[in-house]
Amino acid sequence: APGGGSFAIVNLNGTQEKVTVDDVIITNKLKPVDKWAVGSTHTLTAENGQLLLLGSQEQTLVGLPYVNGGEVDVMVEEITRDKKVIVFKKKRRKNYRRKNGHRREVTFLRVLDIRFPSSDS
Repeated sequence: APGGGSFAIVNLNGTQEKVTVDDVIITNKLKPVDKWAVGSTHTLTAENGQLLLLGSQEQTLVGLPYVNGGEVDVMVEEITRDKKVIVFKKKRRKNYRRKNGHRREVTFLRVLDIRFPSSDS
C-alpha cells in the first residue's frame, strides 16, 4: 500500500484486483449496464461475495472466504472499448492466413473509500 495506506483485494467479474483509495480499476464490462451506469456508486461487501482481503500497516483481515463487515466504495467512471488486439493465424506453406481484430468492452471503476469492519465485538 502506498504511503502506509489501506488496501483491499476485491473480486469483480471473476477477476481479483488489489486496490487502494483513488485507484482506477479496468475490468471487463460489468452488467447489467443500467445498474452499473456511468457516475453510479457501489459498495463492494462480503454479502455479494466481492471482498476477499483488507489490509493496512496495523492489521490484515483475510476473508474465509470473505471479510464480513468491511466495505469498499467504487464509482463507475467510464464504459468503453479497449484497444484493438490483432488475432493472426497462419499455417506455413499452406497459403492459410486469417487476420481478425478484437476489442473487448471494459468498465473503469474508481475506488473512493476502503472501510474496515467496526471493532465493536
